Amino acid sequence: MKNSYKRYRFRMLGIGCAVLTVLAAACTKNYAEYNTNPYNATREQMEADGYLTGRNFPIMINAVVPAADAGAGTNFVNSYQIAFNLAADCYSGYMAQANNWNGNTNNLTYGFNLTWVNEQFNLTGRLLNAWKQVQEATTLSGDSLQFSVAQLIKITGMVRMTDSYGPVPYSQIPTGTFTPAYDSQESLYRTFIGELGRAANLLHQRGAAAGTPLAPYDQIYAGNYLQWAKYANSLKLRLAIRMAYVDPANAKRFAEEAVSHPAGLLTAVGDAAIQKPAAGLNFKNPLRTLTQDYNEARMGASMDSYLRGYGDPRIGVFFATSTVRPNEYVGVRTGINVVPAVYQPFSQLNVTNDTGLPWMRASEVYFLRAEGALRGWNMGGNAQSLYETAVQLSFAELGVAMPTGYLSNATARPANYTDYAPGSAYSTASLGGSTIRWNEADNFNTNLERIITQKWIAMYPNGQEAWAEFRRTDFPRLFPIALNRSGGTVNSTVQVRRLPYPLQQYQENGAQVARALTLLGGPDNGGTRVWWDAKPR
Repeated sequence: MKNSYKRYRFRMLGIGCAVLTVLAAACTKNYAEYNTNPYNATREQMEADGYLTGRNFPIMINAVVPAADAGAGTNFVNSYQIAFNLAADCYSGYMAQANNWNGNTNNLTYGFNLTWVNEQFNLTGRLLNAWKQVQEATTLSGDSLQFSVAQLIKITGMVRMTDSYGPVPYSQIPTGTFTPAYDSQESLYRTFIGELGRAANLLHQRGAAAGTPLAPYDQIYAGNYLQWAKYANSLKLRLAIRMAYVDPANAKRFAEEAVSHPAGLLTAVGDAAIQKPAAGLNFKNPLRTLTQDYNEARMGASMDSYLRGYGDPRIGVFFATSTVRPNEYVGVRTGINVVPAVYQPFSQLNVTNDTGLPWMRASEVYFLRAEGALRGWNMGGNAQSLYETAVQLSFAELGVAMPTGYLSNATARPANYTDYAPGSAYSTASLGGSTIRWNEADNFNTNLERIITQKWIAMYPNGQEAWAEFRRTDFPRLFPIALNRSGGTVNSTVQVRRLPYPLQQYQENGAQVARALTLLGGPDNGGTRVWWDAKPR
C-alpha cells in the first residue's frame, strides 16, 4: 500500500450493524413511495427490468473479491490488499512483498496487524447486507433462481472467511443483532453444502427457460443460470474434498453427489467462474495497482522455485521478468527483512486492469476429481486420466502451449532459490517436491503431492484457495518465513494456519469471540488449526 495509506481510514462496520441498518431502512420504504419523484423509476418499473434485485449482485461479487469501490469511504485496492494480498496471497507461496510495514512486524512475519485482519469482516458485512436485500426482494417476487445465484455468491465469500479464521458469525446475522454468535466451521460447511445442493437443483430444473435477467448485473456468468448450476456442483465438490481428512465418509458422499448431479460440473475452458469486466459495471484488477503503482506485490520465491524447476512456460503469463536479473524471473521470499529499494526490481505480477480474477476454473475441478479418484471415490474417471486432463486444461485456460513431454517428465523438480539482493542471507535450497509424470506405483502421498502441486500452479492467483489447500495437505512444499515475530505462537516450519480475530471483534462482540474460541478448540493465534486442517502428521 502507498505510504499515504497510514492516513487512510476505513469505516469499520460491524457485520450485525451493517445488516441491521438494512432492516431499519426497509421500515421507511413506504414513506418513500408516498413521496415519489414522477421523473424517477417506480418500484414496479425497477422490478420489471430486474434493477431492484440486480443492483445488489455487483455489490455481492465485489465483496467476495474487491475490484470496485463500494461507495464513499472505500478503496477497493486497499481493501483487497489488507484482506487477501497481505495474507493468503503470500501464505500460499504465490506472492511476496517489496515493502516493510511496521518495521517488518506485520502479517507476513506473523506479527499480525489486528486492524488489517478486520477487513474480511468488513467485506462480509457488505456481502450479507446486499444478500439480505436480494432475499427480501425475491421472497416478494418468488424468483427462486435469482435467490439461488445470490446464495452461491454468498457461500463463495463466506467460505473464504471461515477458511481464514475458523468459526465466524453467520446464522444470526439476518436477525440484525449487534452481537451475533459465531458458528463452528463444521456447521458452516454442512449448511453451505445443503444450500449448494438446493441451488444446483433449482438452477438446473428451471434455469433453461428463464432467460438471462441478471445479465446486466452478473460479472461472472452474465446471468446464465445453467452455468451457475455447474458452479454450484463444482463448489460443493471443493468443499467436500476439503473435508477429506476430518470427515471422510461424508466427504466421499458429498463429492460423489456433486459429480453425478445432472447439471454437471465445470469441464471446459469457457466454464470458468471469473470475475471480469462487463459493460456498465466497474472493474479493475487490484493486483495491477499493487504490483505497479504501489510497487509492492511481487512473485513469490516458491513460485520461482517450482516454475523454473519445471521449465514451465506459464511463468510468463503470471509474472514479468525482473530488472535485478534482466530477462530472468526472480521471486521474493515472504517473511524476510525487506528493504523496499532492494526488492522492488524483482519480478512484478503480469497483470492489467482488465485481467479477470478467477473464482474457479475447470482445471481445478479436474484436480479435485483426481484426488477423489485417488481416494477410491467414484469421480467418473481414474486418478491419472483426471490429473493429466487437469494439467492440459490449465495450459489451455491460459492460452499457453504445453511443452512436448511435459506430462511425461519424470526428472524435473523444483529449483534452488537464489535471492539476488546484495549480501542476502535468504537464498535457500529446494525443499524437494514431486516430479510431474504420474506413476501408478507411487504411494498415495506422493501422487497426492503431484496432484496438489499442479493444482496449486493452475489456481494462480487465487491465493485464498491455494493457502487452504496447502494447510489441508501440506503441499506443495513452500519456503518458510525467515523472520518470525509471532512470539512463538506460529511454528515457522509448520507455517501459519489461520488469521487471529480482529481487535474490533473483541471490542464490539467480545463475549461471542470468547465463545468462538471454544468452537475453535485452541488459542486465538496463527498457529491454531481450523476444523478441516486434520491431516495426520
